[in-house]
Amino acid sequence: MNLPENDRAATGTTTTRRSAMALTRPVPRVGRPPTPRTHLEPLAPPQGATQYASRLEALLGDPRDPGNPYGRTALWAAGYDALPAPPAALPGAGGERPDTDRLARALRPLFRRDLALAHAWSIRPLLNAPVPHPAAALLGPAALLAAAGGVLRGVTGIVAGLSGYEPAARQWQPVLASTFADLLACESLTAVALRSCSARAAGPADPEPSQQPGELLTAVVGYLVPQLVGELLGDLELVLNECGFDDSTPERRTLAKIVRDRAFARVDWTAATAAQTRIVRGLSATDGAWPGEATAPVEPFRITETVTGGAADAAPCADGPATVMATPAGAAARQADADDADTVALARVARRLLTEQRALRAACAAGGGHGSADPAARALADRHALLALAAAALAVRDGALGGRPPSLGGTGWALLALGRITERLGLPLPDHTPDPQPGVWQELARRAANGVDVDLYATRLVW
Repeated sequence: MNLPENDRAATGTTTTRRSAMALTRPVPRVGRPPTPRTHLEPLAPPQGATQYASRLEALLGDPRDPGNPYGRTALWAAGYDALPAPPAALPGAGGERPDTDRLARALRPLFRRDLALAHAWSIRPLLNAPVPHPAAALLGPAALLAAAGGVLRGVTGIVAGLSGYEPAARQWQPVLASTFADLLACESLTAVALRSCSARAAGPADPEPSQQPGELLTAVVGYLVPQLVGELLGDLELVLNECGFDDSTPERRTLAKIVRDRAFARVDWTAATAAQTRIVRGLSATDGAWPGEATAPVEPFRITETVTGGAADAAPCADGPATVMATPAGAAARQADADDADTVALARVARRLLTEQRALRAACAAGGGHGSADPAARALADRHALLALAAAALAVRDGALGGRPPSLGGTGWALLALGRITERLGLPLPDHTPDPQPGVWQELARRAANGVDVDLYATRLVW
């Protein structure tokens, strides 16, 4: 999974998986088909980060309003030097701001609205602040995930609408389901890293930030998220092309702007390469001392619960990367005796990944102090990043069992995400692994039809 020289999302290069599909090219369309919305129960009163996000969403206004300075039309036309200033009543202007653990969720309406605007209003001020805000390096990847999720939701509405009367459009449902699973896995990794930042912010200052426990996990986020989202944006562009939607449609224009804004927001291939270098250095520093065979507890990974005060001591990575990397062992042990086939399959995949972790640990120990320019060291960094992604997805799924939203504790998205990670590692899936794509597609289509975000929290959208 080495970085390519060119951005796939920008060039439209397709993978073998894409080219294997039969492509159809319907009559070009200039808008999306209508999507019916069903009644949902009213939301509970917003509080905490949710309340902050709701206020921010209201201040940004309707993105479809051509007269809104924070709407799509104005932002598409604005250059980097002509972005609108934030509203005077922007939450946080008076010092009120959610804690680090909830920061990305609170700012998601801004992230989802426009990547360049998100960088100008929230990410750049933190990066340029005189004091190493622990979440600063993670907000760029979080913003990229939110922006890509908005495009996925729009494309899903298109494919769901077309599938009712054009059977050829149904071939894109597995592609979008896989994209959904990948985004949820990447958001899990980012959320776990942000929660690690809460633990660091609550603890004593470290004179050497590069040695902080969560630094390696932060580097993994900075490496994997730009790379995987670049591939997913390429998939979404392919679906829009093959469904006949041209460059004038909102989905195509939004996608093109995300691709254009990535370098500005420091979430492009250049940033990913720098993060890969930090992973190599981090692996060399560990000298193969992790992960252990102990199983990780479930409680620290319940991301729907706020980590504050003493609870921060139990946050992921408070004791180093081993806390996250021990997740497959715990998941395999807890789920091996489950009754349903999907959960048993998830446990088998977790065991396969645990075996790969042991091999990685041995390779890191034998590799010594290889530099970041060494191809073998970079290959180990690639494998570690993918294994950390799988571990985080497993951890978040286990932590959500019996909680809300129910879909996060489901098996389908985690099994699909881990299956794709296993394939990226070049490993075969266990025999008789069920295909979770139909169920994941149904959840994705349900969200698109009912104005629900594609995030971990299944957030109800205002616009």
